[in-house]
Amino acid sequence: MPTGVRKTITFLLTCFLAIAATGCSSPSQAPPRLRLSSTAASLTTQTPPVTLTNFDANGQPSVYTYQQIPSRVVITHPGATELLLEFGLENRILSTVALYGQPLDRLTEKYAKLPLMQARYAPSQEEMFELQPDMIISWPHHFSDQVFGNIASWQERGVATYILPSALHQDKLTLENTVYASIADIGSIFGITAKTNQYLTDYRTRVARVETAVRGITHKKTVLVLQMQADGKFSLYDSSYLISSLIAIAGGQHIGTTHTSIVGAEQVLAYDPDFILFVSTNPKSNNKDLTDQEAITTLQAISELRSMRAIEQGNIIHLPFFTVNNGGLRTIAALEKIAKTLYPERFNQSKIHLH
Repeated sequence: MPTGVRKTITFLLTCFLAIAATGCSSPSQAPPRLRLSSTAASLTTQTPPVTLTNFDANGQPSVYTYQQIPSRVVITHPGATELLLEFGLENRILSTVALYGQPLDRLTEKYAKLPLMQARYAPSQEEMFELQPDMIISWPHHFSDQVFGNIASWQERGVATYILPSALHQDKLTLENTVYASIADIGSIFGITAKTNQYLTDYRTRVARVETAVRGITHKKTVLVLQMQADGKFSLYDSSYLISSLIAIAGGQHIGTTHTSIVGAEQVLAYDPDFILFVSTNPKSNNKDLTDQEAITTLQAISELRSMRAIEQGNIIHLPFFTVNNGGLRTIAALEKIAKTLYPERFNQSKIHLH
C-alpha cells in the first residue's frame, strides 16, 4: 500500500487493491520528500478561535484559524473517522466513507450509524459542494482538481481542511509527528484537550513499556514488510512509512527497498529477513479483516516464496492493511503486537489485541 502524497498510503498500496482508481498514485509519481513540522507545537491554547498549522496536498504548511468548532465534518480518511468517534464527536460528522476493513469492536455500532457518501473512497467536487461541510478531513491526493478541489479553494469558502500527518510523503514518519500530532490537533480544534491529553499520556506510557522491554537487545531481528498485489506481484514498504518507525521502536530492523515499489517474487527472494510483516487485504470482503491464521495460510500458500526462511519457520507478523495505514487509534496496539511477536520472551504472555 505504498505511496501518494504520502503513504497516503498512497498508492495506498494499490490502495486496498482497488483504491488506486480513486486517487492513489504510483511510486514513480511521488513528489519530493518534505520535512514534517510539529503540528501540535503550532497550536494556540484557546478554542475558539484556534489557529493551527496543517498542510496542503504537497505537504507544505497551511495555516488556518478555526473561528468556531466544526459541526459539519466530511471525512474521506477512515482513520480520522475512528479518531472522532473515539472522542465522542460522532454528532459532528456529516458524512464519511466506509472503512478499509472491519471496525474496532468498540466503534462498530457508532460507525454503522454514520451517513456514508455515495463514492466509495472520495466524492466528486459536486457531491462535496452539495454536502456543504464546514470542515474536510482527507488524504492529500483527494485535495486536487481531479477529485474534490484544492485546499486553498475550500478555505476561501470558509471551509477548514485537515490532512492526517501520517498520510504525508516525507523523510521520516514518527509517532510524534503523526499519531500524537493528529490527536493533539483534534483536541484543540474540538475543544476537548483534557480528553486527548489523557490519550496521549496513555499512549506514551504504553510505548515506553515496549521500549523498556526491548532495551539492550544486541542482535535486532530483521523485518521485511510485504503486501500482496494482483498478478503475482508484491509491495515492499520502504523506511519512510510509519510502520518502519514502529518496527524500530519494537527492537527490530526494517529491511527492504529504498523506495516502495511493486515487485515480482524473485525480488522478494533477494531478502532473507528473520520475520515477514505481512500486510493483508481480504479479497472476499471489504468490511472484514483476515484472521492471523487466514493471513499466514495465504502467505504460506505462495509457492514462489515458500523457500524463504521466515516463511519456513513461521516467523510471520500479520497486520491488516488498514491497521498499518491507519495513522490513529490502531497504531500503538500494532506496535505492541510487533514487539511481542519479535521478542515474546521479554513480555508477559498475555493475549495481544489489535483493538
